[in-house]
Amino acid sequence: MRLFRRLLLGLLALLLAIPGLYGLAALAFAHIHGPAREPQSGTETVPVYLISNGWHVWLALPVNQSEGDAAAIDWGDWLPSTDFAGDLNGRPYVAFGWGDRAFYLATRRPADFRLPLAAGALLGRGPAAMHVMRMARPDTTEPDVRRLDADLLQYHALAAYIRRSFATGPDGQPRPIPGAGYGASDAFYEAKGHYSPFRTCNEWVGAALRAAALPAGLWTPLPFALVP
Repeated sequence: MRLFRRLLLGLLALLLAIPGLYGLAALAFAHIHGPAREPQSGTETVPVYLISNGWHVWLALPVNQSEGDAAAIDWGDWLPSTDFAGDLNGRPYVAFGWGDRAFYLATRRPADFRLPLAAGALLGRGPAAMHVMRMARPDTTEPDVRRLDADLLQYHALAAYIRRSFATGPDGQPRPIPGAGYGASDAFYEAKGHYSPFRTCNEWVGAALRAAALPAGLWTPLPFALVP
């Protein structure tokens, strides 16, 4: 009986220690950057914004990015305005957030948070979804907004990573989730992968930056690793 009690206390201590160890690991890896490089000097750059709400980070990019004679990226072709409920005029930027589908669709406000949904997301039980928002140009004077400048090679790599994260139909186009948007200027799409404590919404952003040789920690599960 005494041995059982000791084992139970040891297990309880381990469970209580896990969040602290997780946070310490996230802090450590956030300060160990993957291979990144400065934008090529003298070349065109594209603004890339990281926007945090304190627990989730979005990637925001220009909807239309001109490259002269090179192949331009127009997110309006990939995500047509008909996928959104409202008028998108005055919203020249598009923000991307990846996460657990069930949690995303059921948690429109902080008050909607439910522990069973969060536990299901952490266990990776369901598919992912991509949350897409059309917005005005982010304001870098706000403390929760960070700007990076990507050269065209970096930007193309970033865009390719984002596109690969969408689940597409037989026509190669993203698959919208009908009626799932929070408002008139956002929409949800089916996405690849599964959320987990190691592959969080914020780690998806960090992985996108690393894929484009933009500055990011080796593991970024928490928002402070991306928007300090």
